[in-house]
Amino acid sequence: MSKAWCHRALLMTVVAILAMTVSCLRVVEEDGKVRDDLPLDSLRDGDLVFREGIGPESQAVLQLDSTSGQFSHVGIVVSDNGKWKVVHAVPGESDAGIDRVKIEPIDTFFLSTRAEHGAIMRLRGCDDITAQKAAHEAVRYAKRGVPFDYNYSWVDTTRLYCTQLIAVAYSSAGVNILEHVTRMTEMNTKNIIIFPSDIASNDSLRVFFKF
Repeated sequence: MSKAWCHRALLMTVVAILAMTVSCLRVVEEDGKVRDDLPLDSLRDGDLVFREGIGPESQAVLQLDSTSGQFSHVGIVVSDNGKWKVVHAVPGESDAGIDRVKIEPIDTFFLSTRAEHGAIMRLRGCDDITAQKAAHEAVRYAKRGVPFDYNYSWVDTTRLYCTQLIAVAYSSAGVNILEHVTRMTEMNTKNIIIFPSDIASNDSLRVFFKF
């Protein structure tokens, strides 16, 4: 039995357990500490925000991505009436019982109860207009109520997981955010996992805030 087959089998098992676990985890209220050092004056639409989460779903991602896992989740920044928010596809954070692509304040995204570590990155060579197009595309997915994809199907964009949302948002603006990603984990012919750390390791991304 090959190591690759064993890894795929383990991945599928853990993802299935994860789906069942987070379906029972709903965040009704947040009482974590808000960071007061976020570089709000330096942000722009389309910046990427990464975090190492604390919950069981985050730990499952980090265990699966054991070779280079630093971050368990990623979202995209957008300005909304003068306030910075994050669009992201995340399991286990809905109080309505259905996990969807969501928009929330950036300080909520980085609450101490959700983020052990975090970073904000910007794509080099990407102008403001292009980055804004990507952010607004992500917002459209949120407004349409696109559900979280527990099947992690890369070919189906009617449901999205976190890195897939980033990829399709930037693709709509003519940018291949995965151009320098060299590692993808195949579950089967239709299911490909791209971890947040894969995107974060892209040489075209510049880190301008980290904790």
